[in-house]
Amino acid sequence: MWNLTIINNYREAIQGFDMVINQNDKGRVPHALGSGYIKVFGVGTVNFTDIGEQHIGGFSKATWGVLISYQGEELVFRYEGGGEIEVTINQFGQAEITGNGGFSRIPLSSFVLPGERSGISLVNE
Repeated sequence: MWNLTIINNYREAIQGFDMVINQNDKGRVPHALGSGYIKVFGVGTVNFTDIGEQHIGGFSKATWGVLISYQGEELVFRYEGGGEIEVTINQFGQAEITGNGGFSRIPLSSFVLPGERSGISLVNE
């Protein structure tokens, strides 16, 4: 499992994992996470999907992973043991992200047509 700290430097409150984080405030999700989201009002939703041992690209071969999607872009975060992610929503609504594992930008198409692969492997690569 992984843990999340959220810092809000946006112009208004944001909602994340059943918490409201006010402007210029910080929140730590009080339990180990599976999947969830941060809603940045007027900008979009940062979505976190726990993908476990499933590999979907990126440089890291660490055991555990989290797919992070925001505004049409995707990252994969891979870690060993307990993952720690810190997300700062800055004054422009961008998500600045750090953690104790590896982050990779990955191409993940929004649509999968018949005969195409989704880009997600069902077994470890």
